[in-house]
Amino acid sequence: MYNVYPLFKTNRALRVCEPTSDDGYGWQLVPLNDAEKVRLLELEAIVDRGLQTFYEVGQVLIEIRDRKLYRQTHKTFEAYCKENWSIAKRTAYQLISATKVVENLCAMAHKILTNERQVRPLTKLPAAQQLEIWQKAVEISPDGNPTAKIVERLVEEQEATNQNKKPSSEIEQLRQENDRLKEELKKQKLEREQRTALVATELERLREENRQLKAELRQRDKDWEIRLAVEREKIRLEIEAK
Repeated sequence: MYNVYPLFKTNRALRVCEPTSDDGYGWQLVPLNDAEKVRLLELEAIVDRGLQTFYEVGQVLIEIRDRKLYRQTHKTFEAYCKENWSIAKRTAYQLISATKVVENLCAMAHKILTNERQVRPLTKLPAAQQLEIWQKAVEISPDGNPTAKIVERLVEEQEATNQNKKPSSEIEQLRQENDRLKEELKKQKLEREQRTALVATELERLREENRQLKAELRQRDKDWEIRLAVEREKIRLEIEAK
């Protein structure tokens, strides 16, 4: 198992003393809440043991960075890594990038990945190609455990293939761009036609509703006039009867 301990040297004094930074001025500590303090201790314990794979350490670094759990003692994540674990910015981000590759490769890679260098070349490729190249590397490796050199060679071959697939001339580039624009115009035209049809349908519905409302108002006016006429006649008859 790959031992990450040489990369990390715990300096507990830095964690409890006044933090240091590149400038030392112009910033304030931001306290962690109780839950964050507990979680930070759990994460740091993983690195402290020095017996975990680079993948687990990468996960720890990602969580500390994304949740800013370093903020109580350090201004930046990079300063935290350097002062707390003696790990350079480049190394920290290499571990983080490699961890993301492993997550993309899923359970298939977890069983045989032991070294961050095995997957470092894959960070140059899109996620879909990472899985494809790793599968090839596993297949051609005698023991099913690809070395960094094997992975790097396959990545270089894939990059060359990707490069060859690019348009070879300005004419081809323009042709492809024109085809894309034509498709976009067709799509926009279809969307406009659909919107126009929806507007026409809604307009007709509103017109019909308007006609019905006007007819209802006219009928109510007629009913009211009839009722008034009836009431007037009743009053006239009552007066005549007296």
